[in-house]
Amino acid sequence: MLVSLANLREASMVVYLRRLVIFALAVLATEVLAALASTQFVLAGLTDLGVTVTLGQRLTMSLQDVVGMMEIYLPVLAFALALGFGFTALLLRRLDAAWAPWGYPAAGFVAVLAALFTVFSMFDITPIAGARSGAGLLAQGLAGALGGVLFYRGLRTER
Repeated sequence: MLVSLANLREASMVVYLRRLVIFALAVLATEVLAALASTQFVLAGLTDLGVTVTLGQRLTMSLQDVVGMMEIYLPVLAFALALGFGFTALLLRRLDAAWAPWGYPAAGFVAVLAALFTVFSMFDITPIAGARSGAGLLAQGLAGALGGVLFYRGLRTER
C-alpha cells in the first residue's frame, strides 16, 4: 500500500510539473507575440510620421522590446492567463470537454484584454504602446488566444 501511494504522489507531481511547464511556455509565447505585435504597431506609427526604419532597426527594436517587456508584462500576463485558464478549467468540468479547443484560446484572448483594460481603468494609461489602437488591442488579444491554443495542445498531449 505504501509503495502504491508513493507512486501515486510521484505521478501526481510529474503531472503537476508538466502542466506548470506547459503553462510557462504558453505565457512566454504570449509575451513574445504581444511584444512583437506592440513593437510593429509602434514602428508603423513612426513610419506614418515619415521616420525611416530599416530592417536592422526593426529587428533590434523587436528583440529589445521582447526582452524589456518581460520584466513587467510577463508577470501581468502570467497572472491574467492563470485566472483565465483556471476559470476555463472549472467551466470545462461542468461543460462537455469538446469546448476545450475553443475555451482556452477564448480565455487567453479575454485575459489579456482584461489585464490591459484593468490597468487602463485603474491608472488611466494604456501600458502597452502598441495597444492604443483597435487593431493593436486586437493583436494583443490574439497573442493571448495563441497562448491558449498552446496551453490546450500541451494539455491534450497528456492524454
